[in-house]
Amino acid sequence: MKDVMELAKDLGEGIRKDPVLLAYDEAKAAFDADTELSAQMTEYNAQRTCLTEEFNKDLDEQDKAVIEQLRGRMDALAAEINRNGNYTRYASAQKAVNELMQRINEEITYYAFGVRPQHCNHDCAGCSGCH
Repeated sequence: MKDVMELAKDLGEGIRKDPVLLAYDEAKAAFDADTELSAQMTEYNAQRTCLTEEFNKDLDEQDKAVIEQLRGRMDALAAEINRNGNYTRYASAQKAVNELMQRINEEITYYAFGVRPQHCNHDCAGCSGCH
């Protein structure tokens, strides 16, 4: 019988072959290769840093015009980034991987402890209490 670490290795190798992970790898490669997108994201982060620095100043020292200019540029960059197909495909692929891993972890939890994880639907009528 295999020990638990060998089983984990087998599971990991199986997950690697899942179409969700294969799609993620393709999306990540395109995302990483997109130099224009990378430049936009770098600029967005720089603008955010500048905005944070401005907000960290005393209220009477903050320059409202600078804040508005930074916000405007950040909004424009965010719109450009969100229109980029490489970004949206990568974000969707990341979400799909996270959902797959959550489902896998729920199955492992069920078989290890015999309990199905409860999902809160925010309707407390049939609930035994928050965890």
